[in-house]
Amino acid sequence: MKKEFAMVFLGICFFSSQAEAQAASGELAALKKTIQGLQKQIQIQGEEIASLKNQFARVEGGRVPGYVVPKDQEAFKKSVFDTLQEIRLSEKKETVEEKELRTLYDDGFYLKGKDDTLKIGGWYQGDVIFYDRENEGNARFRNRRVRLDIRGVLEDYFEYRLFTQFAGSSASLQEAWLMYKYFPSARIKLGQFKVPFSLESQYSSLWTDFIEKSIGVANLEPAEDVGLMIYGNPFKGVVEYALGTFNGRARLSEDNNDNFDIAGRLVLAPFKTSKNDLWRELYLGGSFTLGHSDETLAGTGFTTAGGSRFFTYASSARHADTRTRFGGEMQWIFGPGDIKAEYVAGRFGDVERGGLQGDVDIDSWYVSTSYLLTGERKVRDKWVSPKKIFSIPDGGWGAWEAAIRFEQFFVNETPITLGLATGVDRVDAYTLGLNWWPNKHIRLMFNYVLNDFSDSAALGAEPQSSEHLWLGRAQYNF
Repeated sequence: MKKEFAMVFLGICFFSSQAEAQAASGELAALKKTIQGLQKQIQIQGEEIASLKNQFARVEGGRVPGYVVPKDQEAFKKSVFDTLQEIRLSEKKETVEEKELRTLYDDGFYLKGKDDTLKIGGWYQGDVIFYDRENEGNARFRNRRVRLDIRGVLEDYFEYRLFTQFAGSSASLQEAWLMYKYFPSARIKLGQFKVPFSLESQYSSLWTDFIEKSIGVANLEPAEDVGLMIYGNPFKGVVEYALGTFNGRARLSEDNNDNFDIAGRLVLAPFKTSKNDLWRELYLGGSFTLGHSDETLAGTGFTTAGGSRFFTYASSARHADTRTRFGGEMQWIFGPGDIKAEYVAGRFGDVERGGLQGDVDIDSWYVSTSYLLTGERKVRDKWVSPKKIFSIPDGGWGAWEAAIRFEQFFVNETPITLGLATGVDRVDAYTLGLNWWPNKHIRLMFNYVLNDFSDSAALGAEPQSSEHLWLGRAQYNF
């Protein structure tokens, strides 16, 4: 019995080794066949290059049967020489230095080195505005924004930006900063950049749903300022935070008092890591600024989306006291749809004029929604990539988006009652929008805006209780 068992065991081992040998032999044969195929391709390419060189050499020597040498022989010889040189260079291996530098275009022109990157881009927005006849506004075209954007990375972990705006015949610096980004959850930024306040303020003007921001954000946002900030996205993007200190006097302005402004923003995405697509992009947050100003208010005030001034400070009004802004925000992106809601407020203590003084309190809020009619997915603070770009030969129509917004803006009656300012203390605004993306680099926008004032506002030759606007915009980015 033991002998029979041993014979069976040896038989199994023998057949197993034979099967393994056959499998290995098959894999070796397949590998050999692949190598032979590659060798054949290399041989064919070598023969083609040699044949092409021979043809050029024969042309260079004038030995091609039936060939007539051009009259301008020197120019012809130079052309042949340049072509030969290109062939020689195509066979030449790149040096280490040549491999360290790459140029390419991908939503901006890039220069890439071993550990450095430079990106050059920019964008343009051109607007057209029509007012209703009652308000006697001037219909006009205008260059709304013209930007040149230079970004880069130095030695892997230092990022920078130089962002310039052009207006008329002059240019001014929009942003200029240096950032250390080794720790993604605690990046440090120094220079001139956006103050972390308000959802809509943080969006690039390229990607807002409407041509102009809401009245509250447009009139209260601190915009770009000079300062120092730490920010990041820890916990897999569930938390977004930013905390910084600034001059409090906007772009390129040095502080004129001993008090720095403090600004902060916190946003939570509680379902960011969830597998549920419906709630994954729900964002809830808030922001604030605290500071002290010492500025004249003469010639300033609050305006509508069409630039109409509905609240104007008196010529001798001044603010030299505390300044506080705060607000809450919500954004929910669900496939092609997007809902935003935001509350923004400002408190300006002791605005004074001729011995009279009083607080100015501002409250505003808006809710808006947009939907991509062609089914693309909405992306936060970024372009829309059409499923089919606009193309007459191919029948593509680009991406189409509809949007609607309602907002209210309130100012307390004290500044008007005391003569610190003139105008109206409340505006209700309704905006309808239609956006067309022929491709991700170009967008055309159309908005209708109705501004309803709490009282008659001096917008033209006669006071008006409402304002109707038709706005259009064409933009591109590169």
